[in-house]
Amino acid sequence: MRLLNLTVTAGLGLVALAGCADNDAGKASNDIRVTTCTADPAGGKPKAEGTIANSSSKPSAYTFRIRFLDSSGNEVSQATNAVAKVDPGTTSTWRAEGGESAKGTLTCQIDNISRTAVGT
Repeated sequence: MRLLNLTVTAGLGLVALAGCADNDAGKASNDIRVTTCTADPAGGKPKAEGTIANSSSKPSAYTFRIRFLDSSGNEVSQATNAVAKVDPGTTSTWRAEGGESAKGTLTCQIDNISRTAVGT
């Protein structure tokens, strides 16, 4: 009987933790903005810049992926980025360079966002 109770309690705890992580990722997506997204006219690696405005109540680290898309919506390059610490209520800038060369008009899409509270 005790083993069953422990298993149910542990299972409920995991469900609660998973729910918190999903909600935080959704809120973190509102924190990140792309301010520039450009291709190199000579066909070099594309670049993106933007801001992170930490809307949480704790200092946080952010990781995310930038997808560089051509005018048809096809991914032509991507980059991953990490910002080690953004204090609550403040804004930080970020820069990224794609891994593959690209020409033409590009748009940037942010996904795979993770926000993690960090020590002060």
